[in-house]
Parts: sequence; structure tokens; C-alpha cells
Amino acid sequence: MRGLAGLLWALGGGVVGLIVGLIAGVAIAKFTNTPSREGAAGYVMIAVGLIGALAGVVAGIVLYGRSAPTGQATAYAGSSALGVLGLVAAVALALWAFMNLRDTPAMYGGSMADLLLELRVKSSDAPPADSTGWLSIEVQTAKTRPEGSVSWSDARTEDGYRIIPVTQGPLSRTSSRVIVVRIADRQVELFTPPMKRMPNPKADWSTWYRPSAVEPPYGVVPVSPLHAILELRYRIRVYGE
Repeated sequence: MRGLAGLLWALGGGVVGLIVGLIAGVAIAKFTNTPSREGAAGYVMIAVGLIGALAGVVAGIVLYGRSAPTGQATAYAGSSALGVLGLVAAVALALWAFMNLRDTPAMYGGSMADLLLELRVKSSDAPPADSTGWLSIEVQTAKTRPEGSVSWSDARTEDGYRIIPVTQGPLSRTSSRVIVVRIADRQVELFTPPMKRMPNPKADWSTWYRPSAVEPPYGVVPVSPLHAILELRYRIRVYGE
């Protein structure tokens, strides 16, 4: 409780110092005829306001220490300072998490990138060539569901498999990706390859991965157990390369 009370004293001092600093900043800008062009006057006001807020925090800590019982001023002031440091650390951690963990386009040297996928299916399970609509793909993250573009014209046959290229762009920087592949009205295969937030753009094709789950389409009850028919691999292609 002592640390919380000290934090409140420091915050109160900071608020008062900020208000006084902003008022002083306005007065200084007017007294010195600081031009408003390019926001110069505003910068002066903000700078003085921040200095006032910092001074107010220090004053709040000192006053809280002086309000302590005899002989405990240093302990009270120390608790208040620790409370302020804890709050600053918490705010800094929250800002770091917001800036680094949110879903944003992955940037490589100032350029975005595509996620290249290849799906392979045994020729016996593959549809006829150019079967638009047989596959639909989403690369789901915590906040987005971008679709992949299936290139049937570039599909090929290798060693008894039909290889189907897919492009999804731009690639998102995210901590979680689930590649959802819907196979007509037959089934849904979910892939969760161990992909980093920022995959290495220099890496070659990954190994082939099988789906982590196979589900029926929404509202459909399968008459027999579902079995995976697809495998997936991926790599990254930076724009312009």
C-alpha cells in the first residue's frame, strides 16, 4: 500500500507539473515571439510541459517522503520512486509488445514480401486441370485472413503428385499463422508449419508438412473418417527479387 500511495503522490505531482509546464511554455512562446511556423511554438510548449511533469514527479516523491512518520522519510520516498519505476517499466513493456507483436506487413530492407506456398496431392486425388474453385486458401493470423491466389496455370506433375503453386501477399509479421485450405465441399485441412514471425527470405523451400488437423466443412457431418490428402511447403520472396 505504501508503494501505491507513493505512486499516486508522484503521479499527482506529475500532472500538476505538466499543467504548470504547459502554461509556462505558452507564456515563454509568447514572450519570445516564437513563430508558429512548422510547429515551433508547440514544440516549446511540449518541451517545457515535459520538464514540468518530471519536476512534478520528483516533487511528489519528496513531498510523500516528508509526509512520512519521523525517521521513515527515506523509506517512503524510496517506495514512491520504486512505484514510478515500476509504472515506467510496465508502460515501456506494453509499448514494446504493441509495436513488436502486432500484425504488420513484414519488411525486409524496406520491401514487403510474398509468402509462396506449394500444395501437393497425389495425382489419383487431384482434380482435372484448371479446376478453379477446387481449392481456396486463407493464411489466418490473430487479426487478418488474407486469401492466397492459386496458380492453376503453373501447376505441374512430379513423381505421381500434382504440385499446385499459391501466392499470398503481402506477408504479415505475426506470431501465429494457420494456413487453412478448403477442398471444394469435401474437407478443410489446417496447416501450422513452424514459421517464424519474420521468416528468412534467403531460405530455400521448407520441408513438406502434413496438416495438423482435418475437419469437415461447416455444418457437414462426414459419413466416414476424413484423411488428409495434401502436403504443404513454403518460402519467402521479397518484392523486387
